[in-house]
Amino acid sequence: MIYLILGENTYKAEQELRRLIATASLEPEHIDVGTLSANTLADIVRGGSLFSEKRLVILRQLSEQKALLDTLAEWVHEVSTDTTLVLRETKLDKRTKAYKAIVKAAKVLPAEPLLERDHGLAEEWLRKLARERGVKLSPTQVQNMVQRAIVASEKPSTRSIDQMQLAQAIKALSVLDTVSDGAIATVLPPAVHDTVFDLLEMATRRETKRVDGLLEDLARSEDPHRAMALLMGQWAQLVSVAVAEGSSASIATELGMHPYVAKKMQQLATEFTQQQLRTLTRLAANLDAGAKLSQFAPWDGVHRFVHALAMR
Repeated sequence: MIYLILGENTYKAEQELRRLIATASLEPEHIDVGTLSANTLADIVRGGSLFSEKRLVILRQLSEQKALLDTLAEWVHEVSTDTTLVLRETKLDKRTKAYKAIVKAAKVLPAEPLLERDHGLAEEWLRKLARERGVKLSPTQVQNMVQRAIVASEKPSTRSIDQMQLAQAIKALSVLDTVSDGAIATVLPPAVHDTVFDLLEMATRRETKRVDGLLEDLARSEDPHRAMALLMGQWAQLVSVAVAEGSSASIATELGMHPYVAKKMQQLATEFTQQQLRTLTRLAANLDAGAKLSQFAPWDGVHRFVHALAMR
């Protein structure tokens, strides 16, 4: 029997794998595909002998060895009845003959991620997981944790919710009697690039309370020099988009940016006048130079620029 666990959701994939191991009641054999040969693959598929014991063999990312994946596709109907073969793949090319042959012969267990639009489903799942682990979370904390676990996806302009990251955070929080917002920020820091962009966006929209909260998050988990460099880099992108002409797609091509980022920057750029863009760009240049000359701490530069955006 062949099982194919397919998808980007690491948490769901591992849950499916554990279920298969428990059902089989066999000691799993985790085989490194980097050391796999056609001969050892043949042994796995066809079994060693008439008296061979039942086996549970797990191959992760066999697609990295294209020739062996093609070979397995040719042998899918020859898998020994004594062997349960589990393939774990993050992504497979659906256009290939190998994919079509394996999917037709295997039992496919999808491990698709929850997307950003599935925020409600993710919150429901997280509340249940927290209860099972004895972790008491407020509704606001649940919402905050899910927001922190939103990451970039393989698909353009799409973001997913990292359930594995959330599960690991719950495990870390389970040792605490009381879960504070600070503890959540420690075990589940937001992605710095996304946080800096959110900081730029919130400051542009003059949402000062959220700006202060994001600044506190960054101070807990990020190197100040890197945070300032990212902020200045994103401001430079915004100015470049502001002075460019055309659609967000054409601007993205011209500036070598992701279309989604170009569109978001184009929307933010409309919040500024040309004079404000010039004034804030001069400030950014002065702060960047001052920080590099150690005239003030980088965090001071971040705070001064962000508050200048909000108070323009």
